[in-house]
Amino acid sequence: MNLGYKIRPEEIAGIFQEIRRKRPLIHMLPNAVSASLCADGLSALGARPLMAVAACEMAEITQQADASVINLGQPDLEKLRAAEAVVKEAAGSAKPLVLDPVGCGASRFRLESVQRILNMPWQGIVKGNRSELYSIQQNCLTKEGVDAIADWELSEQVPAGRVYLATGEQDLILWEQKSLKIPHKEEHCPGKKSRYNIVGSGCLTGAVAGACYAAALSLQPDMRAICDEEVHAQMRVKAVLAASLGMAFSLRRADKASGYGMAKTALLDGLCLLAREEFEDWIRQNVQTDI
Repeated sequence: MNLGYKIRPEEIAGIFQEIRRKRPLIHMLPNAVSASLCADGLSALGARPLMAVAACEMAEITQQADASVINLGQPDLEKLRAAEAVVKEAAGSAKPLVLDPVGCGASRFRLESVQRILNMPWQGIVKGNRSELYSIQQNCLTKEGVDAIADWELSEQVPAGRVYLATGEQDLILWEQKSLKIPHKEEHCPGKKSRYNIVGSGCLTGAVAGACYAAALSLQPDMRAICDEEVHAQMRVKAVLAASLGMAFSLRRADKASGYGMAKTALLDGLCLLAREEFEDWIRQNVQTDI
């Protein structure tokens, strides 16, 4: 589809350059499985990770952070109380917010918890695989654990003020009855199934999206324009596009590793390169640039 504007490769690379320049503080409400990888990944980008979980400090932490990322893996009642506190504070202070509804189609408890958070008044990014986003849109269980096995069909009906990043064999961006498949040359599909199924890489995508969202906001020259929902929507789309392509670049490097452990290291090393010319050149060579 036609966005009505173009996002150039140098703009995408510029988001990661801004992350390294400004070193944004990214608060993440993590899960124990992926917390270490997400913290390392944010640090590799040049951001400053802050992993906080206590509900009693969520308002204070969210206030000082440049963006917050809520990862709902391993949910319990205390974590959900913390998540709701983050959403309330981020919405009240207009802070960038990313929600990752991990495995929300696996159980009724998870799905009802996610829907309660989605029904709160806030704007931002929802990052999930197709199974998770299908569960949200249809309010039904897919029972695929935290993975997306089936080819779930997603709707373009997305609440105003939010952008969905659906990860999969081809990443998809959805917002306000619009959609954008991440454009690519076939042999370098950004969402192409990776050789290694690195545990936590999906959660890391959400963390990267949070850092990109903070950087996109920082790069907005006229802060008064942030009140313009169309401008803010463009920033969110640009942020999730940068996160998708940045992870694609890094995962392609991981695919070349000789084993799982080295692949994990290569993924983090790839994130270190996103602020350099190598990443911008990769976009020009492998991605259709007239987005």
